[in-house]
Amino acid sequence: MVDKLLIARKLERAESYLKQVRQKKDPGISLFVKDNDLQSIILFNLIQAIQICIDIGSHIIGDSEWETPSTQADIFEILASKKVITNALAKKMIQMVGFRNRIVHEYEKTDMRIVHAVWKKHSKDIERFCRAVAGKCKL
Repeated sequence: MVDKLLIARKLERAESYLKQVRQKKDPGISLFVKDNDLQSIILFNLIQAIQICIDIGSHIIGDSEWETPSTQADIFEILASKKVITNALAKKMIQMVGFRNRIVHEYEKTDMRIVHAVWKKHSKDIERFCRAVAGKCKL
């Protein structure tokens, strides 16, 4: 059985990270790539919010005794197969995991243009994930 209290706490934390992202004014890409402080704030909060989504998915899967994911991407595929989220949202979240991994593990130099695009265009995918989980868990 899914621990709704745990999921609710994690959703609240994700919301607090997303709030930090939403509160920042976009100075435009040309100024963003020069503003190390803003980059740090956006990166930290996006990474934390993505990690919480990964954790939430892991908890739902584990508590539901579904198959064990072998990768973080598998978490979102399993959630989609069990109708917790849509297939389209699963694909978006898998891309977010890839984004997170590139930043955290420093696979390559961080392209701030990509960070800016994720901030402005794709952070809403994290919000959609949180709403979908809240709806499925009846929170």
